[in-house]
Amino acid sequence: MRGLVAPHIDFHRGGPAYAWAYRDLAERGDADVFVVFGTCHAGMADPFALTRKDYDTPLGPARVDRDLVEALATRARQDCFASEIAHRNEHSIEFQAVLLQYLYGGRREIRMVPVLTSFVHEALARGQRAEDDPRVPAFLDALLDTVAASGRRVAFIAGADLAHVGPRFGDAEPVSRDGLATIDREDRAMLEAVEAGDAQAFFESVRRDGDRRRICGLSPIYTLLRVLGSARGTLRTYGQWPDPEGVVSFASLVF
Repeated sequence: MRGLVAPHIDFHRGGPAYAWAYRDLAERGDADVFVVFGTCHAGMADPFALTRKDYDTPLGPARVDRDLVEALATRARQDCFASEIAHRNEHSIEFQAVLLQYLYGGRREIRMVPVLTSFVHEALARGQRAEDDPRVPAFLDALLDTVAASGRRVAFIAGADLAHVGPRFGDAEPVSRDGLATIDREDRAMLEAVEAGDAQAFFESVRRDGDRRRICGLSPIYTLLRVLGSARGTLRTYGQWPDPEGVVSFASLVF
């Protein structure tokens, strides 16, 4: 197991999808460090935000690998802590921390590197490519170099939901049954690029329709694909929470 995409929707809505993603990790994962990419829903001034702080969970603290965080921050040649406060109110990494504690807490020692991400929506809004901001490739290359130099067994996790459609998210009309089918079809077409491990094709699939479905996992999924380097993935499950006022979709993929 090199990486996975898991939801960050509430457990009572997305529980089976979490289970499909983390089952592979439980059965075939040997990593002792997990770099977890999360969405910053409120956006940030910086494309990435690290933290040195452990993540508390009901199952005990998910410990942060501070040595790896410091090494990454040094290599990235940018202030990786300027937007650190965004971690305080963000749930996209928290849900992954709970799952990691569930799998490994009290069984063997693991560490996390929590990375909030916020750059793909910004690039789309500016009519640019995902890596036109020079801080983005600098950070991603620094992450790869830091992992390689660490000698640790590292796996990557993207906490990422997909479409957000309906009046709750700004659309004029509730989502019909036909609308759900359209979201399903368009999501699955987008996920083909994710399964192929093609970060640029994933970006283009969303750019073509102006992110009409409001894919909130754009930045963490792009980041995951970029650092995995064209590794092929497998879609384990796809799901929707079909509230007519606000449909959210999500998926689980393993690499």
